[in-house]
Order: sequence, then structure tokens, then C-alpha cells
Amino acid sequence: MLLPLLQDPTQSPEYKYHAALLLSYTYKRVFDYQSALKFLTVALGFARETPNRNQYEANIIAEQAFVYFDVHNYTKADSLIKRLTVSGFRFINPENKAILVMQQGYLFFLNRQFSKADDAYDRAIAWMQISNPCNLPMIYVKKVQLYDAMNREERMMEALRKSTGYADSCRIIKYHLYAYEELLKIFEKRNDASKIVEIKAKIDSLNQIYAREENISLLHDQKESILLKTKEQELLQQKTSRDQLTLVLSGLTLIALLLLSGLLFYRQRQNRLEAEFLQMKAEMDAYITLNGKVQADNTTNPGASTGLLSERQREVFQCMTEGLSNKAIADKLCISENTVKYHIKNIYQVLEIKDRKDLLVYIRK
Repeated sequence: MLLPLLQDPTQSPEYKYHAALLLSYTYKRVFDYQSALKFLTVALGFARETPNRNQYEANIIAEQAFVYFDVHNYTKADSLIKRLTVSGFRFINPENKAILVMQQGYLFFLNRQFSKADDAYDRAIAWMQISNPCNLPMIYVKKVQLYDAMNREERMMEALRKSTGYADSCRIIKYHLYAYEELLKIFEKRNDASKIVEIKAKIDSLNQIYAREENISLLHDQKESILLKTKEQELLQQKTSRDQLTLVLSGLTLIALLLLSGLLFYRQRQNRLEAEFLQMKAEMDAYITLNGKVQADNTTNPGASTGLLSERQREVFQCMTEGLSNKAIADKLCISENTVKYHIKNIYQVLEIKDRKDLLVYIRK
């Protein structure tokens, strides 16, 4: 699934970098270190085409160091770690920094530079403490190994207590096993039969607990599946983010244009209605002037006639006297325009008038 993306010309170098890095992680998890290194090299090529070149290159160097350390190519691993040391591990997150410095400490240990190894382990502990304390046991186990070589029994046991303490607090049985398996090697080297029996019994007990709580291989597969699925989802989200942004911007632009068009249409309509109203008013004034003489014996009593109107009809009548259009009356009274027309028709019948021209004459009586 990821391989075709590396040859897809429509994908950005950054997207291809993440895809190649994910492939490297995948091969490393199945212990295919040669393929893991291959895709780290591929990722490096894409990283150099991105704006985040320095950050991505630093991350790749760190991953290469991890791989070479796993295959016991300590010379190559040391060379890569030193490159990161020069920059002060810039761009490397605290957890990876802690692991790299722990590995550097182990290389000092192999060269019997015990003081440097101890200092490196202490620095690694400080960074791991702020990033992922549950991984501290693996560093303290390295200290157990170191203090054994230095014949510092008390410090060795103190490191063991700290390792198992963190393993207990985080409920990570595998770190208990790691610590006691290392301790077993130490006492086997010393030919301490009683301690060997004691530690083997402890390891057997831990293995039973571990097996009872969960199946190791199943847990590993499930965890890796979740990690891979999450990473693939992140890559897919990155792939579609640009298109989604374009669609959103296009949609917002369209909405803005529609709103602007609607506003212009509304203003034009209002101007037209105002012009029509003014024209109608002028016509009414002319009509009233021509028909201003009303029969003195007219029996119509406006006040009495309006008294025959219902409350709603009086509201409509009042709006009509204010010169409001049917739509304006509907908006003001929160009724439909058809309802306004219905009330006006009834008002005309009650007042015995034909239209708004007659209404203006009626009002001025």
C-alpha cells in the first residue's frame, strides 16, 4: 500500500518522507534491518526536498543509529550518535535523546570507560524522567550491569531496586524480567549457586504472571497493528489536507459571492420598491386633488366603520395608513403576505372602498 506512494508524482516530498519512514519502522519490527536501513535512505532523499530538511535528517540519523545498535554494529552507531551530539541532539525528542545517550553510555561501558558510562546513564535518566518514566527500568538495568563491572555491589542493588520500582509502578512485567535476567547473568558469572536458584525461581514466577496476564505475541501484534493503522491514517489525512483546504476555501469564496449577490439584489429591490411607493404616492396625491370634493351628506362615518374591523384588521389598516407595502406589513406583523392580502380584501369590503387610492381618500375624510 505504501510502496506505490513513493513513485506517485502527485505526492509531495514530505508525504513520501513519512511513507518511507513508516516502511522502515515496519521492516525494523520484523527484524529485517537491511530493508529498514534501505527505506531510511529513501526517506533521507525525500527529506532533503522539504522545508523541514534539518529536522527530518536528524530524525533519520537517530533511527539509523538505533538500527546499527540493534545489529551490534557499534562503530557505525557510535559515529551517528556523535554527529547528533555535535548539534546537542537538536530536533531529537527527549525520549529518543535518552535512548541515544543510554546507548552511548553502553559503548563507553564496552570500552571500560566506566565513569563516562555512568555520567551518560545519568543524563539519559534525566531526559527519560521528563519524557517517559515508564522506560526508566531499561536504563537502570544498564547501571546494574555497570556497577557489577565496577564491583559496586551496593550501588548495583540500588539500581535494581529503582528498576523494579518503576516497573511495578507502570505495571510492566517485561522490565522485571529484563532486570532479573541480567542479574542472573551476573550471578552465573560469579558461580553463586544459591543466588542462581533464587533468581531463576523469581524469573519463573514472573514468566507465569506475564503469561497469565496476556499473550506476548498477540499483544505485540495488536500494538503494532494499532500503531501502523494510526500512522497510515495520519498519512492519509496529510494526503487529503491540501485538497480539503482548497475545497473549504472554494466553498467560503462561493458563500461570500452568494451573500454579496444577495445583498446587491436586496438593495436593488428596496430601491425599486421605494421608487414604486413614491410613484404610487404621487399618483394618490394627484387622485385626491382631482377627487377632493366629498359629498357633504356622505353618510359614511370613518370612525364607526373602522370600529367594525377586527383587532388584526385594525393592525393591518394602521400599517396601510403608514404607507407600508404588503410585504412590509407581513414582516412587521409576522404573518404571510397572502394573509395580509386576505385582511386587506376584508378591510375594503367593510370600509366599502375599492383600492388604496380610495383608502387615501377615506383616510382624509
